[in-house]
This record gives sequence, structure tokens and C-alpha cells, in this order.
Amino acid sequence: MFSLSLRTPLMNAAGTLGFAPSPRGPVDLSRLGAFVTNPLSLAPRTPAETRRLLPFAGGFLLHTGLPNPGLSSVLRQYAHRWAGASLPVIVHILANHPDEVYRVVRRLEGIEGILAVELGLPPQVDPAGAALLLQAAAGELLILPCLPPERIAELAPTLKKAGVQGPISLQPPRGALPGSEGRLVGGRLYGPAVLPLALAAVHEARRAGFEVIGSGGVYSDADISAMRAAGAAAVQLDAVLWRGSLP
Repeated sequence: MFSLSLRTPLMNAAGTLGFAPSPRGPVDLSRLGAFVTNPLSLAPRTPAETRRLLPFAGGFLLHTGLPNPGLSSVLRQYAHRWAGASLPVIVHILANHPDEVYRVVRRLEGIEGILAVELGLPPQVDPAGAALLLQAAAGELLILPCLPPERIAELAPTLKKAGVQGPISLQPPRGALPGSEGRLVGGRLYGPAVLPLALAAVHEARRAGFEVIGSGGVYSDADISAMRAAGAAAVQLDAVLWRGSLP
């Protein structure tokens, strides 16, 4: 039994459809069980100076710096839309520092329409740091740790000790490609070629004893079925949504 009550097991991934669901957007919202916001931080974040979108066979690497207008601005613009949305909202927050996480989550508590907080753990976080971030987030809202897929086995004991109650979700895998200057550019990986890595991460999370929301490389109904067969209780869709439709 999936601990999140969703009308369908599909949702968008953070960073794909903005900060609030829109009936005039490119995706039929009735096919989603929840809406995940763009990544949100306490203070505004500007784009990375070296933003890149680099294609490779079967996908692309994206480096943006995760820009966003900051918590106060987002709440002014979108809190009323979350309350009136036709589907529950999961707010994705960037977990950079325990104090920031604490302040963001406390302000989100009590806002109507929020189903959970997806806590985006830093790719380089160690178990001790993850424990502090989870402790800071604990409160009235359900917390969904969003893990780097290659760190599942290492961080699993920390999540269990912290008493994580809901499912975990998965970040895009990271990689590097040579940029135009010949230097390696690091970033998040998207595209159909990511699917085998994503399926392995879902399987690893299930072996560790967690409910898991799978994501990565899902571009078809067959990919969704493969995610569910690997053990995903729900599936997040990422870059495929930029085509303007669901699989």
C-alpha cells in the first residue's frame, strides 16, 4: 500500500512544469496524481554563469544552477494557486543548510494544498549532513527525501535512523561532458539513455526497504511499466514533459 494517496501513480519531476499547476499548461493535469514544484530555496538563486545544455547519444546534460526567486516571492505568487489546485502539491526544496531547511519548512506548514515536501539532498552530502537536514525538516509535513541515485546504499541507514515515514524519490543522475572550451561540464542527465540507471536505482531503493518514486529516462508507457515492475510505487516524468504531452 503506497503511503501517499494519489489518484494516479504519475507526477511531474521537480523543475519541469513551474511552481504551480496550470490548466492552460502543456500537460493534461487529470493524468497526474500530484504536482511537484520547481526547486525552491530560502533566498533567491541566480542562474549559473556557465549554464549549459549539452546533447549526447540518447539524452542531454543540463547545468543551470537551479535558479529560483526564493521562498517569499514564490509564496506571494503561488500559495493561493496551491490551495485552489485540482491536485495536491509537493514542494521541492533545496536542502543546502539545516537552518535554511528549517525556516522553509516551518513557513510551508499550514499552507493549504501541500501534500508533502520533497527534500532535495545535495549530491555530495555525507550521512552526517543528511541526518542534520532531515532533522531540520521534521515537523507537520510529510518529508520525501530526494536522493542522488548513486548514494542510496550509503544514505539508507541514515534515512532509517531518522524514521523516514514516506517514500523516497530520486534525483537525475549526474555526469560530465566536454564543453565548447574543451573543459568538462558537470550537470544532470536526462533522456531515454538514463532509463537503465534509473531502474537500477529503483531496485536498489526497494532492496534497502524503502517505498520509492522512480524517475529518469521515462518516455513511453513501456518505460512506466518497467519502472513499476522494478518496484516503483509511483513514477515522476521529467524531460519528456517538455514535448508538451504525457507518454
